[in-house]
Amino acid sequence: MEIPETNTSSQSPKDPNEDIVSKAKKILVPMQSPDRKVRKQCFVDLRTLLAQCYIDKVAEKILRDIFSETHIYFLNGLRDKSEAVREEATKFVIYLIIEIYPVNDFYLTYIIPVLVERIGTVELVEESEEVRLSLLTCLNKIIVKYARTEYLRPFFNDCVTILCESLKDKYSVIKELSCQAVENLSIALNADFKKQAETLLKPTLNLFSYQKYKVRIAAIKAVGVIVMHSSHKGVDEAVGPMAERLFDQTSEVRQTVCQVASHWLLHHIDRYSYFHKMIPLLLTGVIDEVEATRKEAVSLWDQVGLQYLKENEKEFKDRIDYLTEAPKYYPEGLERPNLGCRVLVQRNLSKLTVPLSNELSSWQMDVRVRCSQLLCALVHHAEEHFTFNLQNLLPAMYSAARDDDQRVVQNIKRASELIGTFVNYETLSKLLLPVICEEPHYGHLIVFAGIIEGSTSETIQAHLEEVSGVLATDNVCYNYKVKYSLAFLDCIAAISKKHPCLSNNDSSNFNMFKALVCVVSFRHPEIKDKINTELFKSLHGISPAFNSPSENLNKLFTHINRQPRLWTINSGDHLIFKSLLSHFSLGYGVDKDLLMDILKEALHVDADPESQLVIYYTLAKRFEFKDMLFKDDRSSKDTSRFYERLIHEVFIPALVWRAGSTAEAVRGMAITCLKFALTPDSTSHDSLSSVPIFSSAKCLQEIMGKLVPMLLSILDDPPHMIREGSVKCLKLLIQYSVNFSLKSDTWNDDFVKIYSGMLKRLDDPHDTVCDAALDCLATLFENIPTNFHKDDFKEHRKLLVDTLLTHLDSYDSTVPDLSALRAIIRMKIPDVEQRIRDTLPSLTSQIAHDAILHEVDKAN
Repeated sequence: MEIPETNTSSQSPKDPNEDIVSKAKKILVPMQSPDRKVRKQCFVDLRTLLAQCYIDKVAEKILRDIFSETHIYFLNGLRDKSEAVREEATKFVIYLIIEIYPVNDFYLTYIIPVLVERIGTVELVEESEEVRLSLLTCLNKIIVKYARTEYLRPFFNDCVTILCESLKDKYSVIKELSCQAVENLSIALNADFKKQAETLLKPTLNLFSYQKYKVRIAAIKAVGVIVMHSSHKGVDEAVGPMAERLFDQTSEVRQTVCQVASHWLLHHIDRYSYFHKMIPLLLTGVIDEVEATRKEAVSLWDQVGLQYLKENEKEFKDRIDYLTEAPKYYPEGLERPNLGCRVLVQRNLSKLTVPLSNELSSWQMDVRVRCSQLLCALVHHAEEHFTFNLQNLLPAMYSAARDDDQRVVQNIKRASELIGTFVNYETLSKLLLPVICEEPHYGHLIVFAGIIEGSTSETIQAHLEEVSGVLATDNVCYNYKVKYSLAFLDCIAAISKKHPCLSNNDSSNFNMFKALVCVVSFRHPEIKDKINTELFKSLHGISPAFNSPSENLNKLFTHINRQPRLWTINSGDHLIFKSLLSHFSLGYGVDKDLLMDILKEALHVDADPESQLVIYYTLAKRFEFKDMLFKDDRSSKDTSRFYERLIHEVFIPALVWRAGSTAEAVRGMAITCLKFALTPDSTSHDSLSSVPIFSSAKCLQEIMGKLVPMLLSILDDPPHMIREGSVKCLKLLIQYSVNFSLKSDTWNDDFVKIYSGMLKRLDDPHDTVCDAALDCLATLFENIPTNFHKDDFKEHRKLLVDTLLTHLDSYDSTVPDLSALRAIIRMKIPDVEQRIRDTLPSLTSQIAHDAILHEVDKAN
């Protein structure tokens, strides 16, 4: 009996989906292999399998089963000891979670903890920068994919933990990606982000100083997002570092700051409380040196102003409807900001100016430059409202105007001009002028010059006397320093530009005249080329007073006539007096008695020797060109009286011998000055000066009675310049005496004294003194007294001939100067000629013998 066969195929067929799960699991079995290439290939094969499932549209349940069966393998792959395997595992996870699996927190439950483990701990677990970057990329993609879903919320704290650590990573690309992830997280979980935003603020702010500018840009954008979700502490902490980025060398960084700041100003929920902190961030961009940054900042700032105006439309309705035109004297070329921008600045100005004034004196150069630029922008926006903050800000402006960086100085000048334009002058004068008068420095003057430059011509005209009076104050105009002088000149130029027509008699004209004289008087050698008389030709209305005789000279002489005997070379009055003597005509209109009173005291023997030397030298230079010194003088009597007083009261006392080298130097300069004073001027074509020195023969005789003995007494002074000067002065006096026909017997005594002194000088060791003595003798013998022909003077004539011939006999190689002897021969006195002929044979110099004999024969 046969046993029937059993049907083994009665079992149900196997589910094909189970085969896919089995395949996936089988692929990952080699993950235990010691060969890293095998482990890496597992991820490649599994990825291929999943890609095919995705194409075949395998049910989500199967994909989930695959994940459940395989996640333990590929998650361990993220911890693999091989960097290549970990990197491949990370790529696989990104592909799996982002591209294959739908949105579901089931998968995140396994993935996020591993990410926290690898890159979210204080200690460095993942050593590979590339793998850390891939893991962070995975997190970022998860945040983007799961944005605004409930699935991501349970993992929010884990995300924050990871980002707090990744922001501190040393790898710059990771830092940049972390900042982007922060932005994405704020979008993905907006409500939750507000609770943890401040946790991310500090690590993000630390990136502001990172060397790569792209990281700094990303960090600024991230901080912008964090602050939008933070409490007031976030704004307070972020504003300072954001402001520092305004000094960044990269324009893109500064541009990003402006973009973030404008976003805050437009959308921050509590922006009205923080306008004073946010405005400078954007307003600094408005004055950025890069045009692209500047244009974008201007556009953003304009939007902020328009929004503010729209939000407060009812409050500003009247101003919007009626005050649509710019003020009458609004600066040309300057575009006026919209009303909203102006009001924003005006309402926050008091909170802005205090920190600004502090930062203007910062030790950092870039900070000072930016703050000075910001000051200009604030004045531009605040306009007349800036008045209420001047008292606090002006001291900082004075200090900043003295900055070594010229960019800061130029910005302060510009800000001062705008202040002068917008702020009432009466208010400015009460704050500025007392400070200038009390302790002036060039910072005050730079600000003052800018205010004058910015003020209207009508304003300066109305207050010209006050303004010029401040500049003419001794405490202000008496200063030797270079920068001070240049700033002072800027003030004068600004006044001249605003008020070009000054009358010749008003006090303002004198004040400006005095100020100009002080600029010339106190100029430093370094700026001698910048400050000269030619410069003042460009100062309309002031240069005529500077170059023409007027009452101003007499006023200024009167002003400086304050104890001239106590002057030193550094005394302000001394320097002004020297300038007046050097640059101005003492002709018609100048009170010569007043001038003489000053000279008498300034050149007193007890006055400072150095001061005397300078004044004597200046006078000597001026006496060399008498035609210019006394130009337009209509009173010859007045000039003669000036000369007579000068000789009586100054030169004669100065020539009295006193011991010491200092007294000797003063005496030498005095005799030089006297020589130039007596010398005819350069335009004279005869022996007489066109400028009358002596008014009458009586005056000349009186002067010679005192002056000649003094000149003779210093003929033995050691310095040859004094001896030579004395001889030349005696010759000039002889010429003046001939002019006034002083040939009476009263001339005999002076004649004898003079020729005796000249004969002694023929033996002088210095040739120039000998030549001057011979010249003087020639002039003397051409105009001898009538008594000299008498027998009473026979011995004098004999002495003259013998001394002259002895002197001439010293010439052995050159023809001697026979001018003096020729003059004696022309007297036609018999005993003189006979004495010469008798002495000729005894001469040793054949050249002198022949020359003298020729002169005698020629006379006969």
